[in-house]
Amino acid sequence: MNNLEGSKSYISIAPSNHPANSLISYKSGNPVINFVIGEQERYLLGDSLRVTGNISIYSAPDGDYGTPVQDGQDINVSPKLSTYGMIDQIVLSSQKTKNVIESVRHYGRYLASFLPVMHSKEEMMGHLGVTANIMPNHLCNALQYVSNANGSSATNREYRGNSFCLALPTGFLSNGQEIGLSGKGWGVGGLSVDLHLSSDAQFLNASRTLFPNAFYQLTNVNLIAEVRNPSVDELSKLMSQTSAVMEYNAISSYFSQIASSNAVVNFRLGLSRVLGGFMTFIPSEFLNNLKYDSFQTTPLINDFSAGEIAPIKQIILSKGGERMPFMYNIDANVRDNANSIIADPQIVRNYISAFDKFMEVDATMQSPIVNNREGFTSMTDFADAGLQFGIGFSYDDLGTGVDMRTENFGLQMDTGLTSGLSHAVFLFIRSKQTLVMNANGVQVIT
Repeated sequence: MNNLEGSKSYISIAPSNHPANSLISYKSGNPVINFVIGEQERYLLGDSLRVTGNISIYSAPDGDYGTPVQDGQDINVSPKLSTYGMIDQIVLSSQKTKNVIESVRHYGRYLASFLPVMHSKEEMMGHLGVTANIMPNHLCNALQYVSNANGSSATNREYRGNSFCLALPTGFLSNGQEIGLSGKGWGVGGLSVDLHLSSDAQFLNASRTLFPNAFYQLTNVNLIAEVRNPSVDELSKLMSQTSAVMEYNAISSYFSQIASSNAVVNFRLGLSRVLGGFMTFIPSEFLNNLKYDSFQTTPLINDFSAGEIAPIKQIILSKGGERMPFMYNIDANVRDNANSIIADPQIVRNYISAFDKFMEVDATMQSPIVNNREGFTSMTDFADAGLQFGIGFSYDDLGTGVDMRTENFGLQMDTGLTSGLSHAVFLFIRSKQTLVMNANGVQVIT
């Protein structure tokens, strides 16, 4: 091995706030799982980081555990996310100074778009099916995941349920660069990883009459990762280094609501290098509601019971009141043909481009099957994992970004939303940020 390469090691870390009985659940008052990768003279390979464990789903409490779900019972989870739906927020911070490096709120809502857009159905059923228990079909997901998530071992109850091994896609962890863990100027001073758990009502979709106390529970939870040990020569040079800089693409989340045919959304982003973003919608009533799948990315809805979709006829995106990144209004095909059930191709293209360059996306679940205006009558009346609607935009494919510290991001839509049904709007912005590290701590320049 080259003397400058060093060697690699694998680490496994238990939660620092592990309860005495090793059972973790939102219901039991454990809404946050904290892992601490201590300050050390090594590099963390961020994209190798995984959260592992077992997840059980119960129809009602029963002692420390619960009553197992039976086949055919009206209890399910999002087929887009399965186990991923348990994470509501992820916070990455310096263990030494507690400075936050990246915080992604509404993480499940973010992944409900990111995973289906960036993976094919085969990848969702294959690799993600093994690691995150995802099965992009409502009925199959209930049979293979939920009904089997109670486990059967009486002697090793800590290993009950379905096992999982989740990667954590964030801008900081997925940037492909090694993360210094040192506190001596070339690292972040150790890394603290906080996973805020989703409530049971957000994670599960069940009958409120039959299973009002359904819940999920985690056991045998660990954080695993790969680290690189600098060689003697490299470490000698690093110890004389007083500072280091790392650039990465961070994910920021914003929330609003709309309820009228002239829908207007404005946000002060406060970011200097915005690359692009996307937004998704869902009726506000569906959020944190056991009756509905809270992670669906639906189009606007006028009447859910009748399956009536409210069309979006025109979209205007702006920066400081001026049209940007498109110097024109996006007129959807439904504006000229009210009976069209075909999704507007320009909106779909821009949505995909928010994740990656459109022409370079070669595997996706985005298709006319999951993005159309045919209407629906229930949360299970969907093909594959459900509707995949969103509005996206890209400011800069070269990586420089657009300064939006003093000018608002704006969205104006002419819609057919006439029922007054309130819709939640989730906006996710991708921006370039710089992490400055020195012996005094870390600073994030946004």
